[in-house]
Order: sequence, then structure tokens, then C-alpha cells
Amino acid sequence: MAALVLVVLFYIIACAMDFEGGSVLSAASFVYAGVFLAVIVLLLTGALADWVVVLGASSLLILTDAVFRKIGIFAEPVFSMSGLFGAFSGSTVWLVIMVFALSAGIGKSGLLNRIAIAILSVFPPTYTGAVIAMMCTGTILSPLIPSVNAKVNILIPFATSTTEEMGMKPQSKGALGLFTACYLPAYLGGNAFLTGSVYVSVICGFVTSYSQALGAPGAEFNFVSWLIAAGVWFVILLAGTFIFSAILCRPAEKVEFSKTFFKDRLKEMGPMSRDEKLAAGILVTALILWSTSSIHGMDTGMIGWAAICLMCGFGLIAPADFNTRIPWSLVVFIGSLLGMANYMSELGWSDAIAGVLGPVLAPVVASPWIFVPFICIFTYLLRFLIIEQNTALVVVMAIFGGLMNGAGINLYVIIFVEFMSSMCWTVPYMNPFAMATLGVAGGKYVTFPEMRKASILYMIVNLIGCVASIPLWYGLGFLS
Repeated sequence: MAALVLVVLFYIIACAMDFEGGSVLSAASFVYAGVFLAVIVLLLTGALADWVVVLGASSLLILTDAVFRKIGIFAEPVFSMSGLFGAFSGSTVWLVIMVFALSAGIGKSGLLNRIAIAILSVFPPTYTGAVIAMMCTGTILSPLIPSVNAKVNILIPFATSTTEEMGMKPQSKGALGLFTACYLPAYLGGNAFLTGSVYVSVICGFVTSYSQALGAPGAEFNFVSWLIAAGVWFVILLAGTFIFSAILCRPAEKVEFSKTFFKDRLKEMGPMSRDEKLAAGILVTALILWSTSSIHGMDTGMIGWAAICLMCGFGLIAPADFNTRIPWSLVVFIGSLLGMANYMSELGWSDAIAGVLGPVLAPVVASPWIFVPFICIFTYLLRFLIIEQNTALVVVMAIFGGLMNGAGINLYVIIFVEFMSSMCWTVPYMNPFAMATLGVAGGKYVTFPEMRKASILYMIVNLIGCVASIPLWYGLGFLS
């Protein structure tokens, strides 16, 4: 009901107001504002599926455009299929599809499970050794698995079984330490790699779309350049994880597990299968090409799709996998949201908001040393109100996007800082992936109250990592 009221109210304003006289806003601006605010309300309440909300809102804007032109409120077309759904012809949506398809092929082969066990088997059978083993396994697998669910399903059972093998008590510090050592580098650390998270594609898409809409400098990334830009943040994330897991969560009693615990599992798997060898060969080739794209100039997305074609040709990916293993609702949501977000600037709202908030927020945007921690803390608080991470990003960009451009701050900085900050899970509804991870763990050794401690750790480490990245971002030209 609230969403409908907002739409009707802003439609009345669009019809009643006189927008002559050089105003940066128009009738279309208020139509868009009403629909956009209704989208936020519906996403906050969870009344409808995310993709239904955004797709329905886009359809309403196109219908409104046709009606309002007919009755003379719009002098020319504003909302179009090409404008609202243009993202589906761009690289972002195809990158999202690619990472899920690639993850499906590698996951089905069984290669990832073998890699995980092989890594775990080489570390000492002590608590510290187990922590390092979990961190290394998650870090190595991060660029290989873009799907969060795949990482969780592969890695968390290892943390649980190791906890049991060591004889640690449920809800103990040691159990939380192993869980954190497994979870943070694999899931959150995956964002340091271009192929490590589907949300990296979303970030790149927002950087491109918002930069074009605002006429601001953008940023093009390949595998290496993205890793460099996120490198300081990633190193600090790993350091913070180790301090928390290996030192602060160290059990008071000495705990060990059998030296052959993981080696026996590796023997049980037998030699590598044909599918594992093929997946390994294709994956290694793709990683080499991604890492050297600045030399040969091949597009990152096309390298990934070539790898997928090879997997299809060798039977690693079946046609049915494209139906069952790709979350098409997420693809529709991301593509539609990117299209809607572009109109924020095109219809003058970025300039209008910047004009109102500019004098108030001028001290904040004057220096990255103030702005970066401010965005971190602002996002932490915002996530109590906004459930959907992408929605939180749109809100932050609506408020700060125009101001950042005027201050000479590349939009990569605000989008990276906001998105990394939005991944906290202080309360359960903030991060469904964190809750899914807890579900995979079984809820015996780690419960949400313990898991909340890991969220507090992440919030602190993320803040430090983002602030520490400022000199690097200056060097890369993202700050001036």
C-alpha cells in the first residue's frame, strides 16, 4: 500500500507542477522518483520477489511514458526499452551468467573438492595449522569459484569435520575460529578477484553505468588490475582473520587431529578422473589468459565464455545446467536494476541531491581520509534499514554519486567501499549468504551469536582495509 501511495503522490506532482524556468527536474523526474521509492519500499518489505519488483517497475515506467506522451505531459520519449533494459546487451549481465556457468562446470567435475582436500592435507595437524590450512584453501579456491553457495558447500563441511576430529566443544572459541578462517577468506576474500564473486561483475557494471550517466571517469579492469586495486584491502582481511582465528579464538587446551585425517580422504578419492583433468586444464588456461589480458588484449568475458564452450564440448556442462545452476532471477534483477539506476543522473536527481546536500557534506567529501571511513560506517548503519545489498548501493550512489564526481573521486572508490561494507551480518536479515553458511555448518558447533562476533571482526577489518587502501588508490589515479 505504501508503495502505491508513493507512486500516486509523485505522479500527481508530475502532472500538476510547472517545470519551466531552468529547473534541473522535470515531470519525468518525479515519475521516476515515485517508482524508484516504491521499489525501495517493496524491496525493504520483501512483499514480492526482487526481480519481480524491479522488472515490474521498469514496465510501469515504459507504460507511463506512452500514456503521458499521449496526454501531453511528456513532450518526447523518456523511458524506453533500450534505456531501461540496455544493461542486458552490455558486459555486466553476460559476466554474471558466465561466472555461474563456469562455476557449474568446475563444481560438477569434482576438481574443487580434490583441491581443497589436497591443500588441507599438507599442513600440520594442530589448531594453528588447521587455521592456516582453512585460510589457504579458501584463498586458493576464491578465484576458481564465483558462486558463494558452491564455496560454502565445499569448504564449511571441512571446518565442521576438523572441529569434530579435534574434539572441540560446540559454540567454543576454537570452533568459531575454524569457521571464521574458512568463511572470511573464501566468501568475502573472493571479492578481491575478478572471477571470485558474481558481485564483482555487479560492481564493475555499476562503475561503468554510473560513470557514463554522470559523465565521470570510469575504470576498466582485468584480472590483475582488479586484484591490485583490492590488494591492500585483501591482505588486511587475511591478517585480521588470522589474528582473530589463530590467536583470539585459540582453545585453552591443546587440540590436534590425526596426521592422516585428510590424506586418507585424498586416497579414498583415487586418481583424477577424466572430467577433473579436463576441468583443471581449461581452468588453468583461463586463469593464465585472464592474468595476461593486458598483454594479449583479449576480453575477460570472452575468455570465460570460450572456457564454457570447451566445457560444453567435453560434456562438463550439460544443457540442463543452464536451467538449474544459473539463478536467472538474479540475472534479471541485476540487469533491470542497472537500467533503472542510470536514470537517477539522466533525470537530474544526482545534481539536485548534490545541490541540497553538497554544502552539508562538503567537509566529508573534501578528503578521502574522512570520506572513506564515513561511507563504511554509514553503510553499516544503512544495512539495518535496507535488506538488499544492491538497493543499499543504489541509495548510497543516489546521495553521494554526484558529490564524488565533483570532488575528483573515481566512482570505483565509493562503490567498492560501500559494497564491501554492505556484506556485514550484524543481524540475520542483513546477509542471507551468511545464514546459508550457518545452515551448512549445521548449527551445532557455531550458532548465530558466535557468528555475530565474526561480523564485528569483519566490520573493523573492512574499515581498516578501506582506509589503508587510500594511498594505493591515489597511486592508481582513482583519487585526486
